Amino acid sequence: MTAGARSAATGSLDALPSEQPFEGVTRRALTTSRLTVASYDFEPGATFPLHSHTQEQWTLVEQGSIEMTIGGRAAPMGVGEWSLVDPGVEHGITAGEEGARVLAIVAPPRASADEYELVDDPGPDR
Repeated sequence: MTAGARSAATGSLDALPSEQPFEGVTRRALTTSRLTVASYDFEPGATFPLHSHTQEQWTLVEQGSIEMTIGGRAAPMGVGEWSLVDPGVEHGITAGEEGARVLAIVAPPRASADEYELVDDPGPDR
């Protein structure tokens, strides 16, 4: 690429490889030089436990409903609602009874999908 040149790309989140970081939670992620975008599908009642990381995180509920806990305060969220979490603030998500799809954008980008610290780390088999 030459100096000053710009690039662009298109794709589908659903076409990205998936992984299951926690029971009932499926993640698909894409990392660029400036941010990480992750789509999470939650089965009904599934939880991404309380954790923190060094990146800022913007989260959007695309389908279903969740309870988002941020800094010790739980808030119900539905389709179209979003949250912004500063670096280092503990947060977690529990899906409602119909499950949920959540889009999370973190910046700067993560070096790996698991670049976070669980509040109550259950050990290596998380």
